[in-house]
Amino acid sequence: MLSSNNSWQNSVTKLDLVTFCCFLSISKQIDLFSMLLSLLVVFVALLSSWAILLTIICLMIFILGLISKYYAIRIDFDRKLFVYLSEHVDHLSEELLAMDKALVNLQLIKSYQSSRTVAERQKGILSLFKKQIILFLLQNCLIVFMVINAIITS
Repeated sequence: MLSSNNSWQNSVTKLDLVTFCCFLSISKQIDLFSMLLSLLVVFVALLSSWAILLTIICLMIFILGLISKYYAIRIDFDRKLFVYLSEHVDHLSEELLAMDKALVNLQLIKSYQSSRTVAERQKGILSLFKKQIILFLLQNCLIVFMVINAIITS
């Protein structure tokens, strides 16, 4: 999927881009579970406002969920851009330049010096995806800690 070879951008196929978009769609499921965990801990925090440690852990889980939501929105936006690119793979280099210009005009990226390759773009999106997964895992670890703590203190 990713390659350090500069000639790779010239040989990107529609299937390469579609496969990458399908992979990124996993982010939606992670986002859904993360938001469910966030809502669950809000209810737990409201029901157990007398337990300060539990409330603090719930707050931490909720904040991690909000940050994860930010990454999910960014990943979904980038996935939609890759869907567009997969539909216009015949003139990919022109579309990448036009996309960069549009993103600069919307102030979503800083002014660019040279066009980024598809591989560089994929690498950036995968970095966001890894951060989203790490946040989701942290949420789950805190929930496990919260449950174990509740069992021990009971």
